[in-house]
Amino acid sequence: MDGILLVNKPKGITSHTLVQKVRKRLGISRIGHTGTLDPLAEGLMILTVGKATKILPFMSHFFKEYVATMKLGERSDTLDCTGEILQKQQVPSLSESQIVEVLNSFLGESEQLPPMYSAKKVNGVKLYDLARRHQEVERKSQKIVIREIELLDHRDDQITFRCLCSTGTYIRVLIEDIAERLNTIALMSSLKRTAIDNYRLEDALEIDEIDIDTALIPAYEVLRDYQYVELEDISDVINGRRIKLEENAADVVMITHHGEVLACYQRQDELHYCKRGLW
Repeated sequence: MDGILLVNKPKGITSHTLVQKVRKRLGISRIGHTGTLDPLAEGLMILTVGKATKILPFMSHFFKEYVATMKLGERSDTLDCTGEILQKQQVPSLSESQIVEVLNSFLGESEQLPPMYSAKKVNGVKLYDLARRHQEVERKSQKIVIREIELLDHRDDQITFRCLCSTGTYIRVLIEDIAERLNTIALMSSLKRTAIDNYRLEDALEIDEIDIDTALIPAYEVLRDYQYVELEDISDVINGRRIKLEENAADVVMITHHGEVLACYQRQDELHYCKRGLW
């Protein structure tokens, strides 16, 4: 079995647990995923199965859509409702136009500091492991892009919004920053990932719907953003040799043979070299 699988992760389990459950149902251990979801979160996860695990680096540019709810007037150590409450304050009166204006101020590129309670690694150690030991370390800000952000609902101390953002965006941190611009504090009370690139949550399977007869989405469809170069003679590709392509070939291309993606090749001077074999 080779390809990708759209799965709806339920609230309350880790992404690792979901992968383990799917491995058991399919009877295959070679399964990866395109990005974790916290136990609190639910929604779409893309799992790569078999040879498709090799295409993970080429999916890192995919934008992801979330629907999040923030609870105003409270702040926790984890920035969500699972953590210890550190601070409470009265919620100010906010108009819809105020909230929309603040949400829109986050559109475009910005810098975001990863939270201590996250799976990001510093010197090989996950930040949340350090946080649980009450150790805080210096983290580097990273560039994020928010392409779309929309207010969905505002009631009393709750704000729900939809956000389309680049990989690596921490919605919990975004919520903290939104609250600061609203002159209050907040934590994340719920999070649902509704889309990754063109793949939607409504097309995902529940864990108990997955079995060995489940149809997988082929890598050829997933990598459609890249230029495909179909070759009949693939001996040089199989042996990892440099090849000469047409002048109009992109700097990074996917080599295919009879509709199957074999390798990613990158230009270097007049030739393309094998960046990664995918067979």
